[in-house]
Amino acid sequence: MNKIITVFNWEIKKLFSSWRRTVALFLLPAILLMAALNVFPLLVNYMATGSLNKKPVTVVGAPESFRTYVDETVDARVYVYDFKTYKEFADIMRDKDSYHKQLRKGMLVCYFYSGDPLVDFDDEVRNYYKEISADNTKAESRAVIYVAYDENSLTMEARAEQLKQGVLNDYQASLIDKLGGDYSVVGSSLFETDSFNPVTDFLGYRATANTAASRVVPGVLMIMMYYCVYSLVSDMFASERDRGFMAKLIMTPVSRRKIYWGKILAINVIVSCSTVITMLLLFFSSWVNRSNDAMSLLPFGMLLTPSELLTILGTIPITVLLMTAICISTTFQLRRMQDITVNLQLPLIYFLGDFFIQMFRGTRPVTMEYFIPLHNSLALIAETFNAQNKAWHVLLIYLMNLGIALWVLSVTFRKEENK
Repeated sequence: MNKIITVFNWEIKKLFSSWRRTVALFLLPAILLMAALNVFPLLVNYMATGSLNKKPVTVVGAPESFRTYVDETVDARVYVYDFKTYKEFADIMRDKDSYHKQLRKGMLVCYFYSGDPLVDFDDEVRNYYKEISADNTKAESRAVIYVAYDENSLTMEARAEQLKQGVLNDYQASLIDKLGGDYSVVGSSLFETDSFNPVTDFLGYRATANTAASRVVPGVLMIMMYYCVYSLVSDMFASERDRGFMAKLIMTPVSRRKIYWGKILAINVIVSCSTVITMLLLFFSSWVNRSNDAMSLLPFGMLLTPSELLTILGTIPITVLLMTAICISTTFQLRRMQDITVNLQLPLIYFLGDFFIQMFRGTRPVTMEYFIPLHNSLALIAETFNAQNKAWHVLLIYLMNLGIALWVLSVTFRKEENK
């Protein structure tokens, strides 16, 4: 064991002897991935509107009930609002060309209309419920909320739908309690939570953010892990053998297997640490993303419980070990460096495909997916973010991937020693 640790320490010192290599392995991939995830919404917004800045929602004639709802509701506070009076909006509407140009540049308008300019929106809704409570079956409300956007822009259509689903629908449902009067006693009453409780806010954000994270983060971590593993295996095994350095190492008093295991331990520690750093940066990226744009890949508020975090932290080194075993097996089966490089890069296509499938799928993993090596790690991380993983899922995936990794390495080392 001491000799394995000696080889491990030697490999770690080699890595940290060059700050460029250290940054390239630990920080650069994580920073590039985080930048890509954050730049993606900006690019989509720019292609759709010609502007990198997401404009606030222009709210025209906002009643007091809506202003109060925005202040008290978690989902509503992720938007920035530009409140305007009817007169201010009328001044904008005078120049039709300018108005349509602003729509094309990303302006989203939420217009409150009561049916009569002299009647407040809240009063119209209040009168409507008053008529219903008086058994007036012919009562009609003229209160309408219009949403205007550029219908030729998929981005703006998505933002408008997000505003409708995330804010306006719940706001309309809340009006029965705020303005329903006597009718609210007969009708259903909404369950209210303490809006000043930070735990309530965190859990409200987490529900949305973790669902989105379950589609993005697992694939990002898998790509990150494999990229680092194949880079280090190429350097520690393929390149050293190609240069003849591996043959010199084998001639030392240290056994071949202990040399290999020392290198494998170094790869596992390095890649696991690099992956954890990436995950921390993704968490940071989520918590600074207060805009919660419809195109954001990591909405605000991603959060894991201690048990969920431990599950992912346990999944990472086991997954890295299996990836390392596959890369070492490929390296030992081939001799030419260019063949090794090409074959080690091919699984990246698989992980990229898995990443996009996971991003766009709308269903949970089926049971069979837990029996597919490496893919089951992605499924487990996704389930953990959704708080849907089960103990037997974790145990099965850990034992399966660990068992396969040890078996592949054992067979590979035995063949290499018999050559």
